[in-house]
Amino acid sequence: MMNTRCIAIASVLYLSMTASLARGGGPQEMAVDEFFEKQIRPIFVEKCQSCHGEKKARSGFRLLSRDLVLTGGDYGPGAVPGKPEESLIIEAVEYLGDLQMPPEGKLSDGEIARLKKWVAIGLPWPTHDEPANASTKSALTKSEDTAIGQQELWWSFRPVQRPDVPSVKNAAWPRSDIDRFILAELEAHGITPAEPAERRTLIRRATFDLTGLPPRTEEIEAFLNDESPEAFAKVVDHLLASTAYGERWARHWLDIARYADSIQGGNKEEGQSEKFELYEAYKYRDWVVTSLNRDLPFDQFIVHQIAGDLLPKPDGEEVNSDGLIATGFLANGAWDYAEGDKKKVVADIVDDQIDVVGKGFLGLTLSCARCHDHKFDPITHEDYYALAGIFYSTHVVTDLGLDGGPITRLREPLVPAEYVKKQQKEAQKLLGLERKIGQLTAQLFARSSEAGAIAERVVLSDPDGALVKLCREHETLAKEALPPPPLAMAVGEGGTLQSLFPKIQDVPVHLRGSYARLGKVVPRRFPTVLAGEHQSPITKGSGRLELAQWIASKDNPLTARVIVNRLWQHHFGEGIVRTPNNFGKHGDPPSHPALLDWLATRFIDDGWSLKTMHRRIMLSAVYQQASAVSVESLALDVANRWFGRMNAQRLDAEEIRDALLSAARSLNRGLVGGPATVDVREPRRSLYVQTARRDRSNLLVLFDAANPDLSTEARPVSTVVPQALFFLNDSFVWQQARRISQQLEGAVPDQLARIDEAYRRLFGRPAHDEEVRLATAFFDHAKAKGNKVGWVDYLHALLCSNEFVYID
Repeated sequence: MMNTRCIAIASVLYLSMTASLARGGGPQEMAVDEFFEKQIRPIFVEKCQSCHGEKKARSGFRLLSRDLVLTGGDYGPGAVPGKPEESLIIEAVEYLGDLQMPPEGKLSDGEIARLKKWVAIGLPWPTHDEPANASTKSALTKSEDTAIGQQELWWSFRPVQRPDVPSVKNAAWPRSDIDRFILAELEAHGITPAEPAERRTLIRRATFDLTGLPPRTEEIEAFLNDESPEAFAKVVDHLLASTAYGERWARHWLDIARYADSIQGGNKEEGQSEKFELYEAYKYRDWVVTSLNRDLPFDQFIVHQIAGDLLPKPDGEEVNSDGLIATGFLANGAWDYAEGDKKKVVADIVDDQIDVVGKGFLGLTLSCARCHDHKFDPITHEDYYALAGIFYSTHVVTDLGLDGGPITRLREPLVPAEYVKKQQKEAQKLLGLERKIGQLTAQLFARSSEAGAIAERVVLSDPDGALVKLCREHETLAKEALPPPPLAMAVGEGGTLQSLFPKIQDVPVHLRGSYARLGKVVPRRFPTVLAGEHQSPITKGSGRLELAQWIASKDNPLTARVIVNRLWQHHFGEGIVRTPNNFGKHGDPPSHPALLDWLATRFIDDGWSLKTMHRRIMLSAVYQQASAVSVESLALDVANRWFGRMNAQRLDAEEIRDALLSAARSLNRGLVGGPATVDVREPRRSLYVQTARRDRSNLLVLFDAANPDLSTEARPVSTVVPQALFFLNDSFVWQQARRISQQLEGAVPDQLARIDEAYRRLFGRPAHDEEVRLATAFFDHAKAKGNKVGWVDYLHALLCSNEFVYID
């Protein structure tokens, strides 16, 4: 039986490898470049290049390119790729020998760790760097070829226009205008679209797509028995109305929002510092779920997350709780909470917020302009600090703490100020009574010389009953006192106290990204290439509300394109633009630019409704294609760039875990919302399992869950041995197999019917004759040999099969 399971797992690994290779290496490469630009280059610029740069080369060493690092100087090569322990740079920054750099003071532990990682991953250094003697003049003004006027011709910066729907030869295939755009390209490339997917395949695909869960057997049968033309539309509408829809698509958005439930991981423990932990993060996660389920228009979804605290209070409410909670998008950032350089902490917070807003809503890598003009896109150094002024004029931290100590996050009460004031007053009174009780108890005990229990001695020493009166007063007040107010991680107007910019203000350019070298002050505004030269000045508040409204405007050429591309990406496995976080020149151009604009214009016309766009996409013929095509069609488009078939996709980490629980009828779908579950084996949906930035060891991470330190545009699909070992050996998988076995043995006594029911439950289809024959032979052989293997082993093998973890 073990051989059968190993063969099943080998199939999974092969298909996973194929899918991973088909994705290409672009996004991964860009992530490495981004790591260098954001984590390594600032260290070199601020701490190293004054002595080892363009003007100076102490010890013959210039830290200006990968080749120069490998060449080294008087002491030999600067580093050995992949081997931090053998690299001179690491030895020097760790002060392990006579060579100690920088000489004026050791780097922080975090900076050293980043340099070690840089060496360990092979010294990546973007090849687009300028030569060592190049001018630092703006890249946008070096020549006519790179002037902004030329850059504006790049497709994503042009206004969105509603294109004409193309005519096609095969008029029978399209179900909608979406199909006409797709078919026009297929016909231009000589590709015939795939046949329609079999109905069982289609409902399984749609149910996982919209809810992240497998369809129930009765749902499949109802769809198969519905012969009306609207049968699939009914399925889609039912799934969109399910609360599971918001839970599934919230996970996609949380990947983009670099969401985490915790920094340290584990449970909230008594005595643990709450200054920097993310204990209230789940409220943002639940807000996303609720917003998606009620189909909050996407333009409002944007404004809430950037400036929800500045929105008017809803009618009849004293506090805009939704608005405050939504700004958790900005507050749940990945920065070093215990960094010794507190000014750098604030700069990193601002950079993180610019980065997630730029990638998430605009599909632009704005943070690449922190140290210099963007290398590829017409985003200048001044554009970056014009945006930085908006976020420097906003705070998510109330106390930066001591050097090396934790920061204190801003937590806003979700109740009126009067409630907070009264609760604090009552809490102070209770505290005062507790102190009095403690002091009087100590005095009474000291007076007593009687032997016996402490309580008896205290009572005997209190003939006037003063202690009893205090205790009764405390008990009465404690019963009537207001509970502590509910809090939310949020942002607030005004700069961070103890920082360089503690108020609402414009900020100067940071030369080479360093707050220690400031240039001219830049008025707060939006990137010129998108918003123009003549913008209304920001004169009131931080400017976040104006920024949010500008991003959410129908006139912004990027916003609608970016979100409809994300929807397409998660339905098809690839976007029309295959770099969803980067619509700039270093990103992938759209395969179907006219279709992308058509979707964007329809999305705006439909009131920015995500559910309406889901429905449009899923009712198209292109979505309802099979994944299998002829060898000839496959050869014409191996990467499926023209969408002539559906991409087979592996379930993601959360879907795999939820499918295992669903198959065993273990999943408790009523356990929704609230603080995250630490134990990965609890029967809640995986959305509610804790994501911790410093604990990346659970089964969700094993199957490529998003890295909460980064805005994740698309999860990689890795193929590693521990994934196979998890299915083969982990007690969690065996537990589900045992439960399924017990359920089937109790409900289906006939062996043949039980085999068929196992296939229906796990794969959404009846067992084929050959599968029934093989299963029967297996059980007969085991019985004849006296082996103890049985239904648990058989069901475990089915769970290990590639069909369980792939959808077509």
